[in-house]
Amino acid sequence: MKEVLILGGGYGGIAALKKLAGRKDINITLIDQHPYHFLQTEGYSLIAGTLPFDKTIVNLYSLCHSYGENVSFVHNGVSNIDLDMKCVLIEKKEQIFYDYLIIATGSVTRFMDSIGGLQNCSFGIKNLRGAFHMKQFFEQELFARMENHKHAKEHFSIVIGGAGLTGVEIAAEMQHYFNRYYKSNTLACDKIAIHLISGSETVLKGMHPNIIDDATKHLEKLGVILHCGSHISKVEPNKAYLENGELIRFDFMLFTGGITATSMVKSVEVEHNKLGQIIVDPTLQIPGHPEVFAVGDAAEIMDIHGKRIPDTAQAAIESGIHAAKNINLLLNGKDPVAANIKILGLAIAMGGDYAILSIGTFRMSGKVAHYVKKLVENFYKWPLWIRCRLGMKKECDIQG
Repeated sequence: MKEVLILGGGYGGIAALKKLAGRKDINITLIDQHPYHFLQTEGYSLIAGTLPFDKTIVNLYSLCHSYGENVSFVHNGVSNIDLDMKCVLIEKKEQIFYDYLIIATGSVTRFMDSIGGLQNCSFGIKNLRGAFHMKQFFEQELFARMENHKHAKEHFSIVIGGAGLTGVEIAAEMQHYFNRYYKSNTLACDKIAIHLISGSETVLKGMHPNIIDDATKHLEKLGVILHCGSHISKVEPNKAYLENGELIRFDFMLFTGGITATSMVKSVEVEHNKLGQIIVDPTLQIPGHPEVFAVGDAAEIMDIHGKRIPDTAQAAIESGIHAAKNINLLLNGKDPVAANIKILGLAIAMGGDYAILSIGTFRMSGKVAHYVKKLVENFYKWPLWIRCRLGMKKECDIQG
């Protein structure tokens, strides 16, 4: 039996697991430092309080158990990968050997060293812990305002550094939630300010002008305060300084301005890009180590034209599927094939039941786009939840 290790239970790792789990001639081990798969694409709803945290996770124990005895889950962090010995060292100081390895450990928030005080004074939301912490912070503030009329009249400011997809979705969803909350509770909603900072001249840099225009107008309509065209230069406790000299005081700051590979990925002795992501061949294999694949945010993935593919959940899923496909080919004695990963479409949540949808040259916004986005999200997570229930039932039957 060949041993296949998958490091990381995110979008890429789960996609690879699903693709490989049907084979009974291999043992598959999924390793992650968390016992759950966090649905990051719905993190904006968790932070805004419109979705409970249990609806943003998939239990990895139950998921792996649902596939049978040849699939197992190890709840532990990875401290080192020895490519020459073909083994992974987990934090329990145990070695796990492999015949094939998929590195799918995702990424973490990139707190730029050039911005003094950024990491100490702001939070990232790449994981459930960060998102849940922010959710609790907001709910506590709302509760305090509801309990104390004097406190409700005090100004409260939230700064979101970075106006890419994540920053825009969080700003829109939070502002919509606050608008609805204060309207229903007859409190002064103009006492809360959400500041969205973009170092570029617009939000959603690089996207189609129509998408940028639509998003900008809707953010302004919601009441989000936009600061475009000036980067953050320095952050102090409760103060963000912009390069144009502007000072923004805040009670809470989120930073969504970029990602970087995990420290473990950076420590692997292979070629990396400036973000610490692993440089892979077109087949997603690591040069010199054909038995090792890197996918999702852990790798720098290019399309067939040599253009870098954005680090999205969709790219992670497609790369995870392709890595598993190539492992299947290798197991069958065939040569791996180059990946042809494409971003088929984009759906941006803009608060409440409003979203922007872009598929090729087709674009639409409003309620229908929102329902399409929700349908895509549910189409992804519902099958995983069903498998988790199956896995839990198997486990209970064994214990019973």
